[in-house]
Amino acid sequence: MKQKFIIISILVSVLSFSACTDWLNTKPESEIILEEFWRSESDVQSVLASCYKGLTEAEVVYRMVVWGELRSDNMIAGSGFPNWLYDMQRVLEGNITTVNSYASWGPFYTVINYCNTLLHYAPYVIDRDNNFTEFDLKRVQSEALTIRALAYFYLLRTFKEVPWIEDASVDDTQNYQLPKDSEETIISNIIRDLLIARENAPLDYGKRDYDKGRVTLGLVNSLLADVYLWNQEYDKAIEACDAVLTNPTYQLALGSNVLSQVFYLGNSNESIFELQYKENVFENSAVQTLYGNSANRQGSLGFPITLAHDAGQNEEPGLYSPFKFRVNSNVTESEEDIRALDSYFEFGGKYYIFKYAGVQRVQSQDGVSTYIHRSNTPNWIIYRLSDIMLMKSEALVQKDGLDNFEQAMELINTTYLRSNEGADSLMAADYGNKIEMEKLVLRERQRELLFEGKRWFDLVRMARRENSTTNLNTYVDRKTASATAATLGALVMDAMYMPIARREIEANPNLKQNPFYEENTSSTR
Repeated sequence: MKQKFIIISILVSVLSFSACTDWLNTKPESEIILEEFWRSESDVQSVLASCYKGLTEAEVVYRMVVWGELRSDNMIAGSGFPNWLYDMQRVLEGNITTVNSYASWGPFYTVINYCNTLLHYAPYVIDRDNNFTEFDLKRVQSEALTIRALAYFYLLRTFKEVPWIEDASVDDTQNYQLPKDSEETIISNIIRDLLIARENAPLDYGKRDYDKGRVTLGLVNSLLADVYLWNQEYDKAIEACDAVLTNPTYQLALGSNVLSQVFYLGNSNESIFELQYKENVFENSAVQTLYGNSANRQGSLGFPITLAHDAGQNEEPGLYSPFKFRVNSNVTESEEDIRALDSYFEFGGKYYIFKYAGVQRVQSQDGVSTYIHRSNTPNWIIYRLSDIMLMKSEALVQKDGLDNFEQAMELINTTYLRSNEGADSLMAADYGNKIEMEKLVLRERQRELLFEGKRWFDLVRMARRENSTTNLNTYVDRKTASATAATLGALVMDAMYMPIARREIEANPNLKQNPFYEENTSSTR
């Protein structure tokens, strides 16, 4: 039925520019008549705030963890899951089905629709509000395009192929039963949008929480680098990384300050983009539940004992730990790596996540650590400087050659040495070839980015290069001590991706299930 006034339900905010967290605190209003709503710049900013707010919703952050980290070797069950999170336990067990709630892409498409709505209607406001200029419009479009690209990049890495939708869902005559677009089309569209966004993205906003919580040129280039790396366009990935690394605004924190400055206080000089939360106003309930806080020191997720630095009373590393890793008879990586102490802690013979959950770690003279948990809510970091350094090192290694290895090693040592005070620099000569350098990059990314929603995507990127899941499975299966356990990784390449939720398939006859799940209703991966 055609309507004179097109009605949608959308989140809008009462703007307050005193702080970015206030700006992002959107409140739901009921139905809004679009032809009456899009009258002023404040209307545009309200919907832009909804785009950001959509990213911070718990169901989005849960998926960032499940899709980007949970399936990897970094995570096992910790204190256990409440009933409403039991689908996470199923994912950990390798029991991934089309009815698992984390096969639903809905929360990300909600963000995409906010962006599409803004991109569709914002241009009309120029003629209705003289204070809203062409410059303002391009800035807003840059933000919306980048947020949409970020949402699609999560969907791409998780499902491989999804419907690419640019039209706002505002007309009941629209066709919502769209087929999936190819991976190539989605990547091309993401890059196209980011290149447009880069033309008008600001360097900064002059306010710390805006600089870290809104789209900047640094975020656009970071996301571009990630997309290019995924697509194996290594020269372009390096170029995008360099655009970030040459920005003096971004500086690494001291190794001893990373926990407190980067993850507890947040919005550090190292941060490029992080989701903003505010205590008692809008809290990061997903991370508080999964990682813990002062009221729940043992979060729902933990770290495998087989990978932990201290796997027993003798303080020897777990069999497959990236810490105290023996390269050869003369070289051992991360013998005194502060990240092993600051990222997780032991309690009752199990290891629990401390990164994001902690305020500080206090170490006594005899080396015993006391862990103090936070009572307030954490932000969630999407990109930070060390991540970009290690992206570039990965791209350089893929280009092969001694010169590229030396450049990659310089970047690796930058992150490695800040967390291994007094250690010798790692030397490319000790690794010898491309395969060993690839493994080094993967280990350093694991040590540096533990629990940050990166590890599974790192492993999938490796498997895509190799066109095989053999090494991916080798890594993932190490998190279980059982030699007879079924593989938790992916039996075939298509199994690296999540299935499309059954209800989406049933509602849309044009959607085809991801290949591995067409004949496999449960994951015997």
